[in-house]
Amino acid sequence: MTSTYELVSRIPAYMVEILSTRILGKPADYRRLAEELSEETRLRSILDELTERQLTLLLDLYELGGSIPWDVLTAVHLAGHDELREDLSVLGARGVVFQGGLSGRDPIILIPSLYPLLEEVRRRHLAGVNEIAWTEPRRASIRGHVALLNALRISRIRCRSGMEPFKRGWQFLEERLGPLPDCERVYWELVELGCIEEKEGVLSVSPEAAREFAAEGDARYPVWRFIRSCRIYPGLDHKVFTLMGDRALQMDYLVRSLKNFIISRNPDEVGAQDVVRGLIGQWIDLGIMQSDRANRWLKFTEPVYPALKTGRVEISLQAYCEEVVVQPNMEVLVPGEFDPVDLLDLGEIADILRTDVVSIYQITKRSISRALRRGWDAGKIGAFLERVSRHELPDNVSKTIRGWVLAHTEARILRGTFLVLADAGGALPRGLDEVLPGVYRVPENREDEVLASLAKNDVIVRGTTPSWEGGQGATWGTMVPVKLTQKKQWKEARKEGIFPFGMVTPLPYGAKGEGVFEKALLDGRSVVIFYPRQGYGEIQVKKISPVYLFRKGGIPFVEAFCEDTGEGEMFDITKIRAMLLNC
Repeated sequence: MTSTYELVSRIPAYMVEILSTRILGKPADYRRLAEELSEETRLRSILDELTERQLTLLLDLYELGGSIPWDVLTAVHLAGHDELREDLSVLGARGVVFQGGLSGRDPIILIPSLYPLLEEVRRRHLAGVNEIAWTEPRRASIRGHVALLNALRISRIRCRSGMEPFKRGWQFLEERLGPLPDCERVYWELVELGCIEEKEGVLSVSPEAAREFAAEGDARYPVWRFIRSCRIYPGLDHKVFTLMGDRALQMDYLVRSLKNFIISRNPDEVGAQDVVRGLIGQWIDLGIMQSDRANRWLKFTEPVYPALKTGRVEISLQAYCEEVVVQPNMEVLVPGEFDPVDLLDLGEIADILRTDVVSIYQITKRSISRALRRGWDAGKIGAFLERVSRHELPDNVSKTIRGWVLAHTEARILRGTFLVLADAGGALPRGLDEVLPGVYRVPENREDEVLASLAKNDVIVRGTTPSWEGGQGATWGTMVPVKLTQKKQWKEARKEGIFPFGMVTPLPYGAKGEGVFEKALLDGRSVVIFYPRQGYGEIQVKKISPVYLFRKGGIPFVEAFCEDTGEGEMFDITKIRAMLLNC
């Protein structure tokens, strides 16, 4: 419902005068009733007179969108259904909460005119971020992700369909990554980001995506994880964003609102509050949120709110420790706070042995071969190690690397057809025709085979299109919270109308329903009933005074004087849809 008038217009015409008399103490038409129900002074007075429990209920209705299925509301208030009906009846009598239908289990609808005032109440749970003493924000590290990418480079790990590594592959990663927590989670995150790909059943690193991840991951990864953690409950990220904004929010209010949101999407959700607290803890660990010292308030950390608002993540420069230790035994000791891009580059020229507080890499002939194929040369490798090393590079390390580089023969592919190899030795694959001295024709469809054979013999081939060139960057996806579209208006509400909660209730089944009319007969009291119009199927309202109760063919009937027609009529009690209370 977008306005109070639209809400009121769905009250059946035959009920407008009756309900306006009940709520306002005087009869009114549609327009006058809508104006009276929307009057701000009256609404503020109602809010001031409510109990804390009733005000919390109104806030729940507001946060849930103002039109809530009955099963959702009872799931939110699982422990107190009697209290819930009691509070809703009080609010219905004030004309601020309605129900859409006559079944007693219809959607609950909050009057739209109350929205601005409830927004004011919600703001009581907000505060300026500068008014609170905050704890130091945490920072998520992508070091483990880069280490896993480096581990994949040094072994041909085979995988099943769906990129699931075989058992030996998992064992290898766990051995190299040591105490890295959640190795499988990190692996599948890299797969989802496009940093790991599969080629002919073997896992490989996607260079472009990996480099983008290393360069931007410190800023993008936490936001990506936040959006990703909310996918199971579509719209949850947008709910968090709109609730908190750029201000501080009370943690208890955030927990309750998110718990209700999750239940509204799945009323059968078990432990929704524990789920929410777990998510909030994860967001704090990721550096998405920041708590105060008393753990009562939360806010988005400095760069996060603008990123969620615009979808553009600011990549800020951070100070990293760039002092590794290159030892004479060719081992490289890497501190925990090391630039992710440099760590990724180190993985091209050295093999990861183990990751820990201080990680260990080993420069080997094999790792230097890998680097040469990736476009490195002796000068570039030496310059890189000298830049990141705390001490002067050991002389034996420099000489060993130069020796390994010189041990490689170079060849060149011309137009993907001719191979130029000055000193073939034993490196030349069989079956190639020498068309000129040192120039060989590469048969069609055999280029990959030839290149693989040359690589085994330490031949670096130039002129091919490197496998690492081109390709896509990391697939971060949308970095803006997704707003969930509100559900359409309830069909039942349009069919039977809208009524203030608690004023119109279904007639109890069986003997209890008959007892209502027996009591009205003994008390000499009138009853307002909702009864189908014969031959039309429409509901009509009749105010009747019971005269006699009887059964015919096992069906209970009430004979009554109808005050609307001034005549005596008989009504099938089983067909009475509902009744108006307190006549």
